[in-house]
Amino acid sequence: MIDWSQGSYESTAADLRPAARELVDAARIRPGEHVVDLGAGTGNVALLAADLGARVTAVEPAARLREVIQEVSGARDLTVVDGTAESIPLPDGSADVLLSNFAAIFAPDPKAAIDELARVTAPNGRILLTAWLPGGVDELVGIMVGAVREVTRKGSDESTEGRFDWHDPGTLAAHLGPHGFALSATPRDLTTVTASAEEYWSTRIANHPLGVATFPILEQAGRLDEVRTRVFDLIAERWTEPSGEVRLPARYLLAEATR
Repeated sequence: MIDWSQGSYESTAADLRPAARELVDAARIRPGEHVVDLGAGTGNVALLAADLGARVTAVEPAARLREVIQEVSGARDLTVVDGTAESIPLPDGSADVLLSNFAAIFAPDPKAAIDELARVTAPNGRILLTAWLPGGVDELVGIMVGAVREVTRKGSDESTEGRFDWHDPGTLAAHLGPHGFALSATPRDLTTVTASAEEYWSTRIANHPLGVATFPILEQAGRLDEVRTRVFDLIAERWTEPSGEVRLPARYLLAEATR
């Protein structure tokens, strides 16, 4: 389980701002609508929605990140609450728009999360979310997660049991359809730029909440140096410019469900 209060999520949040803008633009938010930002992080989506005149509720389980949002919310109509994808502390049908930028995808129980998103969304409301597509940053995360699974003796059969592919429109449609939603989805592109592979490792991996959660496990098993080498080799082979600058592509799915 990742504790999103640990480490520093701010660098990654800054990388995700273009995707947050795409998500909010696609939602076609109208002034006065109630917008719920699920897994709000540092508030990228919530702040943009509030600036459009929406009444916003930012749902974020990490206490430190809730404080970050509060500090930057200013006079906006923005309320910050503690909650998760499986337990959103809002009444049935209370959200005109429910948004989640690379957040619902971390839900431990995806099917329960889908049910909860549908419960909170109004009868004529809409859900928009983003999910990583395979490749790019997903490959780097896969190196770390794969090593942790090996260390904790979780084999391939166990690791795929109950798998939920948030990036697959068919999977989303199959689970949102029974709740009366029709799904549309488009792939989008995002690029993270850092001055070097070392900077990417230290700011986007080692101090990221995922790194804080997994590095002790890998270090105790004597696997951390190996993982670091594999990450650096992949970055050098595919995404490093002659100047040493890293330009890491990440494709993602932007999905909209309406009813």
